[in-house]
Amino acid sequence: MAIETHENKYLKNCLRCNHEITDLTEDHIYCTQCGSPIRNECTGTLSFIEDINELPEHDFEGEDEFVLEPDAAYCPKCASPSLFNQEQLIEVRYATVEMVKQTGFKISEEDEIPF
Repeated sequence: MAIETHENKYLKNCLRCNHEITDLTEDHIYCTQCGSPIRNECTGTLSFIEDINELPEHDFEGEDEFVLEPDAAYCPKCASPSLFNQEQLIEVRYATVEMVKQTGFKISEEDEIPF
């Protein structure tokens, strides 16, 4: 099922309550009936980062958002979850794979290596 949007990628109907979206001003990004987002964005941007010490995945020189297609579960540039994915408004077919970088692990000459 395709998700219908206006030209600027705002939803035509809210994905949670099906309310018709007619106000398309830039600052109107949530449904007035249920509070769900009505435009899918990357959550790796300044708009969604709560920790001031955490760096955003994207640097757009003043632009703090990255608008995605409505059915995108992850950002194609940084693999951050999309806003619709985070809010569980769309189906996500594949689980997130998280890479963990281990630091401080050293092998000495006395350690036995199992391979």
